[in-house]
Amino acid sequence: MVVHMGWILFGYVVAALLVHLSYGRLRRQAPEDSGGTHYILVTRNHGDQMEWYLRALSWYARIRGESVKVTVLDDYSQDDTRKIVHKLRDQPGIDLTLRSWRASGDSGKIGSGTLTGEETLIHVDLRKPQEAAKIPYVQV
Repeated sequence: MVVHMGWILFGYVVAALLVHLSYGRLRRQAPEDSGGTHYILVTRNHGDQMEWYLRALSWYARIRGESVKVTVLDDYSQDDTRKIVHKLRDQPGIDLTLRSWRASGDSGKIGSGTLTGEETLIHVDLRKPQEAAKIPYVQV
């Protein structure tokens, strides 16, 4: 009986190894995906929610198996928003950049769409209540 269980376990290990090898070969042969997704988050005093937003983007990137670029444009927050972004800059799956930014009239608008066909740009103005719904795994 133990011998039979050993053979079954050996079969599972060999099958898993073959799946991983074939997947690795397929990934090397497949053309590179587009530049991915670039999220631009405009914040002002969002310290209470910022950790959740960045962790949600990190989970999304890991589940999708792709790298997600995140640029946080901080509109001179007076709370811990900047500290939280600095703390989470090494999250796996996201390339995180923090910039100070001052919104002034119409020049503060950034559009969504595709940049040069390489990466998809998603602008999320967190100063507007319903905009956070654009972030995966975030319900407003």
